Amino acid sequence: RASAASARKPRVIGSIGAGNVMSECHPGAIYLHHGRQFRVVNLDLEQRKVDVSPIDAAYFTKALGERETEILSRARTRPAGSFLLVEGRVKVTSRIVGYERRRVRGQELLGTEPLDLPPSSYETNSLWLELPDEISQALAANGRNPMGSLHAVEHAALALLPLFALCDRFDLAGITYKLHPQLGHACIFLYDAHAGGIGLVRSVFDKIETLLETTLARLRECECAEGCPACVHSPRCSNGNRPIDKAGAQEALALMLGEQILPPVPVPLRLETVIAKEAEAFEEAHSELRVVTFDLETQRSAEEVGGWHNAHLMRISCAVAWDSAEEEFFSYREHQVDALLERLALADLVIGFNAHRFDYRVLRGYDPRDLSKLPTFDLLDAIHERLGFRLPLGHLGEETLGAPKSADGLQALAWWKEGRHEEIARYCQQDVAILRDLFGYACRHGQLLFRAKNGERVRLPMKLSVAELVDRERKRDAQRRMH
Repeated sequence: RASAASARKPRVIGSIGAGNVMSECHPGAIYLHHGRQFRVVNLDLEQRKVDVSPIDAAYFTKALGERETEILSRARTRPAGSFLLVEGRVKVTSRIVGYERRRVRGQELLGTEPLDLPPSSYETNSLWLELPDEISQALAANGRNPMGSLHAVEHAALALLPLFALCDRFDLAGITYKLHPQLGHACIFLYDAHAGGIGLVRSVFDKIETLLETTLARLRECECAEGCPACVHSPRCSNGNRPIDKAGAQEALALMLGEQILPPVPVPLRLETVIAKEAEAFEEAHSELRVVTFDLETQRSAEEVGGWHNAHLMRISCAVAWDSAEEEFFSYREHQVDALLERLALADLVIGFNAHRFDYRVLRGYDPRDLSKLPTFDLLDAIHERLGFRLPLGHLGEETLGAPKSADGLQALAWWKEGRHEEIARYCQQDVAILRDLFGYACRHGQLLFRAKNGERVRLPMKLSVAELVDRERKRDAQRRMH
């Protein structure tokens, strides 16, 4: 109803930082302040200010949004129960896509309004729980909703986390993934809900088992049938507490804590590496172009052949290629080098890491042709051109994708001498996957990440396009033919 207060000029109630209310604020939202209702009438994103006007309404609003996390760095990690616990830095991006209007009494849904607002991002401290595939598979086999179960675990743990971190519930937030794009498996993130982070979740790193045990006990004690605000429903859930599976959360926690044995996976596990979300993005956009990413390992070291200039004498122990046309890895032994060369020759673009200075020189021992004429993008050369120095593949994989290498070239040489050929193949395949996904990340985000000698995390501009690179290589080939 109209009143003298509601006729006053809208007042500014705050300049609100990212990661707090600003990320969930929108025109039309109704907030409570000192027991009074205020409606947002203007949102100034540049000045980070909100204009509100007093209102007396019979309804309140609830933001509907989407959030995602990007792993920026890992500080420490340890196994805990049947999962891997990691502490590090993440980038949280929130998108408000609409809001609900609900009646104050009874919380009846009155309507939903769409919104088109720019995303809001900030970096913060986080703990994340990397869950093995067996947990989701066990939940699904028991008729549970894996996403709803893990979502409920996140909510219940967040509700109790302030008891361990000694803070307010609204100082913390969380996100659950059934399949995180950088990790390739299910993950639960718990993070400081303040830009930059204030160290709250760090204090729980050594207490995570106790937190989850307390969470499981709380779920078992709660008398509700399918979940309630006292156990798995969160007042801040941007998905409206959907999906939520309370019984599944209890099973998930029992599996995570080791109270139940993880069942064997019925199919062979794929190589543990990052999911090629970025690679899939550019492959889908340029599905008509054939991109082959490859790497190789050798039987002999540079010292054993008299130096790097004799790389053609080092002999291949294993080579692996990822072909976007078939979306599959292909592994080659020394006697299969011709098949590798044939695949490289069919590519519209070959992606390598130190391919010109090493891989092609090794292959010269099997083929006298100048392989540098193949349409090749060498990521290491591109980095050196921009920075004036080179960066290891493992460093880039860990800082950009959260996917460090599992071994190194010296280990691969030792495996060859021990006859452990399968280990070499797995290691080489992981390197190809990391290289493929680094290229895809650069195509999608226009940058890679690395850490400088002073410990500072640096963004390296690297705007790549498959179509542009293919066009560049075709023009170079045409110029060579003219001369």
